[in-house]
Amino acid sequence: MSGTADDLPQGTLTLLFTDIEGSTRLLRTLGPEYAEVLTTQRAIHRDAFARWGGHELGTEGDSFFVVFTSAGAAVRAAYEAQRALGTARWPRGLPVRVRMGMHTGEPTRHEDGYIGMDVHLAARVAASAHGGQVLLSAATHRIASRQHLPGLRYVDLGVHRLKDIPDAEHLYQLAGAGLEERFPPITGLGARASLPPFRTSLVGRSFEVAETAALAVRTQVLTLTGPGGVGKTRLAVAAAAVLADRFADGVYFVPLASVRSREALWTTIAEVLGATGENRSPPTLLAWLARRELLLVLDNVEQLAAAPAAVAELTDTAPRVHVLATSRRPLHVHGEVEHRVGPLAVPAPGAGLGDAAASSAVELFVERARLVRPGFALTVDNVEDVAAICQRLDGLPLAIELVAARSTLLGPRALRARLDGALSVASADVDRPSRQRTLRAAIAWSYELLGPELRSAFAQLGVFEGGFGLDAVAAVVRPGGAAADGVVDAGITDGGVAGAGTADGGVVDGGVAGGGGAAWDPLDLVGALVDANLLMAREGPDGEPRLRMMRTIAAFAREVLEAGGDADATHRRHVAHYLGVVERVSPRLRSAQHLWARDRLEADLENIRAALRWSLGAADGDRPQRPAPDLAAGLRLCQQLGWFWYACGYHGEGRAWLRLAIDAGAGQESRELVGALHGLAVLLLAKGSAEQARDLLETCLDFWRRAGEPGAVAGELNSLALAHRALGDGARARELLEESLARAQEAGEPGRQANALSNLAALDIDAGDYDGGIVRLREVLAVDTELGDAWGMAADHVNIGGVLLRAGRLDEAEEHLARHGPAAAAMGDTELTVDVIELFCVVRALRGDLARSARLLGAAQRIREDAELPMPEPDAAWLRTVLDGARRGTDGTSWVDQVAAGTELGVADALREALDGAGA
Repeated sequence: MSGTADDLPQGTLTLLFTDIEGSTRLLRTLGPEYAEVLTTQRAIHRDAFARWGGHELGTEGDSFFVVFTSAGAAVRAAYEAQRALGTARWPRGLPVRVRMGMHTGEPTRHEDGYIGMDVHLAARVAASAHGGQVLLSAATHRIASRQHLPGLRYVDLGVHRLKDIPDAEHLYQLAGAGLEERFPPITGLGARASLPPFRTSLVGRSFEVAETAALAVRTQVLTLTGPGGVGKTRLAVAAAAVLADRFADGVYFVPLASVRSREALWTTIAEVLGATGENRSPPTLLAWLARRELLLVLDNVEQLAAAPAAVAELTDTAPRVHVLATSRRPLHVHGEVEHRVGPLAVPAPGAGLGDAAASSAVELFVERARLVRPGFALTVDNVEDVAAICQRLDGLPLAIELVAARSTLLGPRALRARLDGALSVASADVDRPSRQRTLRAAIAWSYELLGPELRSAFAQLGVFEGGFGLDAVAAVVRPGGAAADGVVDAGITDGGVAGAGTADGGVVDGGVAGGGGAAWDPLDLVGALVDANLLMAREGPDGEPRLRMMRTIAAFAREVLEAGGDADATHRRHVAHYLGVVERVSPRLRSAQHLWARDRLEADLENIRAALRWSLGAADGDRPQRPAPDLAAGLRLCQQLGWFWYACGYHGEGRAWLRLAIDAGAGQESRELVGALHGLAVLLLAKGSAEQARDLLETCLDFWRRAGEPGAVAGELNSLALAHRALGDGARARELLEESLARAQEAGEPGRQANALSNLAALDIDAGDYDGGIVRLREVLAVDTELGDAWGMAADHVNIGGVLLRAGRLDEAEEHLARHGPAAAAMGDTELTVDVIELFCVVRALRGDLARSARLLGAAQRIREDAELPMPEPDAAWLRTVLDGARRGTDGTSWVDQVAAGTELGVADALREALDGAGA
């Protein structure tokens, strides 16, 4: 049954989330028939949920959120629904697989739904499941396992880390007749190790894996160095896997190939560790790491100038954190041990079958050849050719894999002949080390064997950084587009290799159907490049393919693209696609879908950064800063990302991008540039730089006044008022806010009206008019509720709790904060979280619980300092007044000691201490 605001249950509830795995792929395959899938799935779900007393809270697309008063009923409902889905008839006989997850807790009732960490945990449990699988949290399992549920049992999946959940969670899988039981590992952040999967085995490195693992334990910083393609990343991951149980707090892989700044380095590490917004600033993250024993695998650090200083800071602060880095060169930090990774052993010239088979390079070639030509074997007839191939490729694993992938139609003798020609041409490239020339020639040779349209597509894929999906391929790649026919640096031109494109009369690779503007399927293109080992694919969390190019191959693809004259057009399509993603997703950051929206943006963050770099002309590697190729798009990206940077813990990175954008637009005036100025002003104001923020906002206000846009004027007046309040000029702030309210009403923008009213309430409170402030805030809450602004509602409740405290209505304030504080903190916004902790600090002081008040004060001070979020002076003055009175009730020394103890509390611990017994 569906829940309403009046009949929704309270207390201990089991929260169930479901969604269809691979729904995007199904929609693309079925087209209009997908509606039948949704209809059948919804009917099955609703029948099972209603039979077991479920309250349906939300249905968006193919997803469900349902609550049950009984954990056993939730388990029964999920079981029946999953069985019915497994036997249902689906369009075209395609399988439709639904993942389900549940958690039992005491979520906070809010308007017509529920909020709080229990809701987030249930959603994360569901997101970790595979299609057809039902996962239970430890809390749900503990209750359900005590109830009599005939025919059902539970599979213990162990302890796993889930994104944004500070503590590891013990997960269980529901099992019973009619349910699948064998699934891949769950898709959380990992149990003891968070490492990337590889489709193929590691060959010829068993001794080196053991040696590397031992070194990683003995030394705090171990750097694997060597040329591109030698296998540094594979070796690092294999060694880290061996150590999964050696480090108490886990092993984590941090991909840094697309990271170019210190700010992005820290936020990338934080993302991998699952840190939420308030824990992403370097000081907070380092404080968290200081209490942990773990291994960080930092991959591809050579292009990051800030890496050595960051690693040194990390190891100095966190003595039990070990770093295993991969790089073309050592980091040169104190205590570093460098381990040079060499190529695989190649057979000696003239080696016989036995000696050649013992060579690790030949072993790799044979194994990879068997993947594309089952039954391939090393024989007396082909051993000379295979050995020669491995020798010519210098034993470089990536080069060997690329060539072996062509064994589908080319035998070893044909491979050797074509490869000899390619390498002979490439040897003229004297500007590169010999092994680098060899690898580039192998990549070029594999590229040359592609059909013309696949060559074009391959080159265009070079614009991507990190992972990307089929939708991005379809948006960016034009298979019939102009790409270079020649190969950069390798010295090979079209036709430069005798017989390239044919093998004993057979065609090696055709083109991609639909070139030249006709319809085409990106899956065909991707499949062909994966087969050629030029692209890697894995299954994403939604069941869709997630694609990635190895860094060396991507660099080659970009050079081909640049040489072909189509680079700018391809980059523009790449920027346009990710700008579209940001524009669609960013508005949902303030809605009930804020968790999904943040995850979606973070999944594409490497490509969003790449789009910003190109559009704004940022320096990149050896390329200096240049005039922005697409300043308007870069500024629009900055404008749309402003709230993401502000609310999701990317303050430092956001300020860096916005300054770059403003510098790129120096001397110009446009709406987009003013948007960037405004975004920077907001982040500076949050940092406490009120004067700088005021000056930028004055510039923005002047622009919008001249443009005659009352809505935009209202927004700037509101922000400018906050700057004046922070500077102690309350009278000027009120003038600005009253005008802001009038302009917002003129523009018919209720959201801006709510902002102005909220800040007028703050001025009322500053002046001691608490009743007036409460009236305004409740009016704001009504507007934000009507708009569905989840962040606004959370902030409204925190503000209402604060004014109730100031008004001396302690019982009401505590009850209100106990009910709404957890949900506000769950938004992941650092400022909201620390506001909640500070208000409970006051509650505890007024209750006479001075030790706990002092600890909460210490925790809040550390969070603000680490996040560079000073408290606005009017609020700070009130807090000082209240706590000065409390401190006089102690002996002084004990207060200081408890404040110091509070600085050691993590955010989650501080919230638990704040809420313990609240509202009782």
